[in-house]
Amino acid sequence: MVNNAIGVIGLGSIGGSIARCLVEDGLQVVGFDLDAGMQENARQKGVTITDSAAAVAQQTGILLLSLPDSDAVEQACLGTHGILTAGTNNLLVIDATSGYPQQTRRIGEQLAQAGITMMDAAVTAPGGGANMVNERNLTFFVGGSETAVAQGRGVLDRLGDKLFHVGPLGAGQTVKLINNMAAGVALIAILEGLLVASKHGLDLKQNLEVMRVGTGHTAFARFPQLFEDRADDDQRPGAHIGLMTKDLEYMSRLARETRVPSPVGDLAAHQFRAAAQTLGHDAGIMQLATVLETWSGVELDFDHQVIIGDLEASESELIQQVGIIGLGNIGEEICKILIKDGLEVIGHDIDPEKNQRMADLGVKIPGSARAVAESSGLVILALPQSAVVEQVLFGAEGVAEATNPGLLVIDTTSGYPDQTRAFAKQLAASEMTLMDAAITGERGGSFAIPDRNLTFICGGEAADVRRARNVLDRFCSHLFLLGSLGAGQIAKMVNNMVCAVTGVALIEGLLVGARHGIDYQAAAEALDHGTGASFWTHNRVMLNPEPMKGGFFVGLMTKDLRQMSQISHVSGVPNLLGELTYHLYQLFSRDLGYYGGIAEKIDVMQRWAGITLDGREMDVETLE
Repeated sequence: MVNNAIGVIGLGSIGGSIARCLVEDGLQVVGFDLDAGMQENARQKGVTITDSAAAVAQQTGILLLSLPDSDAVEQACLGTHGILTAGTNNLLVIDATSGYPQQTRRIGEQLAQAGITMMDAAVTAPGGGANMVNERNLTFFVGGSETAVAQGRGVLDRLGDKLFHVGPLGAGQTVKLINNMAAGVALIAILEGLLVASKHGLDLKQNLEVMRVGTGHTAFARFPQLFEDRADDDQRPGAHIGLMTKDLEYMSRLARETRVPSPVGDLAAHQFRAAAQTLGHDAGIMQLATVLETWSGVELDFDHQVIIGDLEASESELIQQVGIIGLGNIGEEICKILIKDGLEVIGHDIDPEKNQRMADLGVKIPGSARAVAESSGLVILALPQSAVVEQVLFGAEGVAEATNPGLLVIDTTSGYPDQTRAFAKQLAASEMTLMDAAITGERGGSFAIPDRNLTFICGGEAADVRRARNVLDRFCSHLFLLGSLGAGQIAKMVNNMVCAVTGVALIEGLLVGARHGIDYQAAAEALDHGTGASFWTHNRVMLNPEPMKGGFFVGLMTKDLRQMSQISHVSGVPNLLGELTYHLYQLFSRDLGYYGGIAEKIDVMQRWAGITLDGREMDVETLE
């Protein structure tokens, strides 16, 4: 036995790249694959090829498996000429397969009886696993004993820069399934949203950038080239629709066995299954876009650019009097920043307590929206929905009744674009201009304002945006003009839909993990370094079995999802995950009330699952 040699069984896209990297490091690598072509490619890279898994085991001290599924692992370990037949002990088997954890544990138990130790080390990387092997930038989700992990780390550290030991044998694969479910869901949600945006002529690259710095953040938004280069995706190693379908179906099976409701993850599995049947299992996962384009009759054109021109703040008009109508979470924080910067702030809200609280901070409260508009060089609306905007603009003592020609009104509401365009036409009769500037941020809206880290997603004329930046730049770090009036609101709908869908999917996965003893915070941190990354994994303070209260209201998200549902239907673009999540949010709102915090949906989902994120069984009636 050559104990310092490393074995690799499965010399495909990831396994072959791993073997080549280890050879480059000067290690002796012994390999085997059922595919003669794969074996020959590896041989040419310096790998010693054998005729069976048993032969690899006989010549190595550490053996790495990189196979398509757990059935292939079982055959390599326990089948004819498998590892178990090698008659060796003191061997460490590292299973890098995206496998089924229960099956892996059964295999590990049988190997242990022969003195062979097994650990799992599932692979991920934000830019795609196989592509990152060459850059030694893999992330490993690891399960196994402390001793096994310590022994295997020497090999794994050569291939990746992050290793998360998340529990015993099988735990790494459980986290990998949660990761891939989260990634698959994110990809579908983004594509569904971008198809709506494309239908309305938005700049898709800008839309992805909005998601990258907003609450629609996912690993895919970090790598927009994956969307732009999807025509070449079939040649990109590793990420195939068939493999993603297998992982999503494994996750669905885990959820069924643990009796954890997983409607979003299950629907994603069905959509990938349909794509695999349409395109073939070897198609790259980004080719899923082709199926969704066919369903919607819309093409994703990443070459389309909205020509905006110069957006630098106008120096010809320095605005000193700013009106804020709507003094809730967002409006209050905006007032505080402007007061701090020495501007005169004039505010109004229908809630007397909010008016008084702002007056105590130095905000002038003249008593009506009209009076605010009369005294301001610019008015910001921070209101919950378009119906309220209409009342503020055109109701009794509304903005439109003011005499202030040339007034610019900035609507930060997550409103409906058709209504916003109608409002602009009515305001024009009063010689006022309207632009939309929907709000998002890496930490969410109101939480980002004190750090001046808000993101504005605008629609309107470039000249109006330049004028508005004299004020907006005081509390934002990013500003995007997506197109004409209403474009910012469409991009905000897409962003919030992706945020809502990925949030529900992540909680589904973490609750399944809780049933298997997985630490939810450790899993979320691991996902944040993989393809399952999202706004939720990045803001893990929101993940808690005793969920944080306040922040963005669940009722507001329900409204945003309803608007996304409406525009999807009007556009003729299927939005299956968005629609399902909208209906789930209606249930959350019924349970929590309109003002329930968005993180409080965790409490509802824990009761549905009968278990908390930290693994405590709840006293609820069994499902069956």
